[in-house]
Amino acid sequence: MDRPIIERPMSNLDFPVSREVSLGSMVGLEAEAGLATDEHGHQNGGGGNPILAGMEAPWANDRFFLADSAGLALLATLIGYGSYWYNYVIGDMLEDWLSRTGERKYPSDIESLHLMGGAPLWIPLVWAGCTAVGVMKVLLRLDQYPSFLTEIRAEHADPKESAKVVVCCLASLYSGAALGPEAGLASGGGGLGTVLAELISKLGGASFQRGAEARRRLFVLGGITAAFGSIMPAPWVALMICMECAFAKRDEDGKEMIIWGRRTLFLLGFTASWAFVVRYAVEPIPELPLSGSKFDERYDNWMPVKAILLGAIAAFSALVYFVITAVIKVAFAKIGRVIEARLGVSARIIALCSLAGLITGVLGYCVPLSLTDGKAAMAPTALHAPGLSSVNLLCIALAKTACFGAAAAGGLVGGPFFPVLYIGMVVGELVSRIQGLGFFPAFTVPVVMVAMPGAVFPIPFTMVAFPLSMLKLGPLWCVPVLVGVLTSYTLLVGTGFVRKLAGGAGRG
Repeated sequence: MDRPIIERPMSNLDFPVSREVSLGSMVGLEAEAGLATDEHGHQNGGGGNPILAGMEAPWANDRFFLADSAGLALLATLIGYGSYWYNYVIGDMLEDWLSRTGERKYPSDIESLHLMGGAPLWIPLVWAGCTAVGVMKVLLRLDQYPSFLTEIRAEHADPKESAKVVVCCLASLYSGAALGPEAGLASGGGGLGTVLAELISKLGGASFQRGAEARRRLFVLGGITAAFGSIMPAPWVALMICMECAFAKRDEDGKEMIIWGRRTLFLLGFTASWAFVVRYAVEPIPELPLSGSKFDERYDNWMPVKAILLGAIAAFSALVYFVITAVIKVAFAKIGRVIEARLGVSARIIALCSLAGLITGVLGYCVPLSLTDGKAAMAPTALHAPGLSSVNLLCIALAKTACFGAAAAGGLVGGPFFPVLYIGMVVGELVSRIQGLGFFPAFTVPVVMVAMPGAVFPIPFTMVAFPLSMLKLGPLWCVPVLVGVLTSYTLLVGTGFVRKLAGGAGRG
């Protein structure tokens, strides 16, 4: 039987950046303010009262807490404001040049979304932009970089590397690459958090220096949480994704998990909330054009049962996505090895980025909605979905998958989160058109939208929180969404199917 989650001051993690580093307790911060014990090894607290006995020692009554709170508030302010301009470049500016080079406004004009509705100029421009990204990576000496998942689990972000990731991610997404904005924004947040934590530790004197390493880890998590807080539909979604990504296994089977203590959790919650407030003050995050007020009125108790079927469909869709991207990755790897052996690493970086740009440009011309990160395309897709044929939607899902696979394998910089969410949204619209099962878009889209990425990403509660917040769903909608996510993850990961498939691909 599974043992419960154990709350620790800070987890001891095994991460690919450096297996020699021990990530113990947050010395001077969580250790002083976490689950404290007395001289006999018993937890401090209320004697025979089980609630009080389980409480941690006070942690909000010293100058360290005040300094960290002020520092994290400043960090959230900088990231929340910077996020607006970051998203302006990869959103408004990108759509502007795509519209100017075509005959219609993209993507608000439905005519620009049909098959072969792209502009011929997109092909050379996207290709040139992605080739330029390859040149930038060579000049900046950025080949491989850690994902935000690695940075969360490692509680580490190198400021110089983070700056390079932000620049290359902006260039990649501005060129039209089908990658998510979270990679650059989260990496930048973690890097900025590192710099700010070091500054506070130096200015605070000897007492602050003793907790410098712990503060650095806290501020890395704070920067990443603030980054998500500035792009997620609600701050609690940002906190959920960072919390679920931070879970670490204490045993091989994952029956016992570790997570940081409440001091860290609460500070990250405030940080995500403040970043959201700052971003909202500049420009609110747009909502999807679906009527959330009617959702609970249309709920019936068969929906959770139907959600099991939707979860199975989402799992199959995720499997197709996994296979397509794996095939593309293998092809790019073989091409890369040949180029590197003959012309060197720099040539390989530029050539693969250029090839990814060419594929993205051609697919973007043929299937316009295969371009961009998917986040900005959610609203126009939801709005125009009734006017798009099923063939068009199927082509969008497949082309988006291929574009993401090419961009990721080719070395363009960005994340997977929003592209896969978008593909799930399109598949959900397709599934709603299956006759005889009582499906309709307001039911299938929220479920499949997150059940598809939820089939592989180990963040089920984040996946439930996202559509509930984005679409303003009522409490009843939590039931089918949760059932769909749990079903899809169980079918692919719980059965060990993905691990076997990945092992076979690795041997191939």
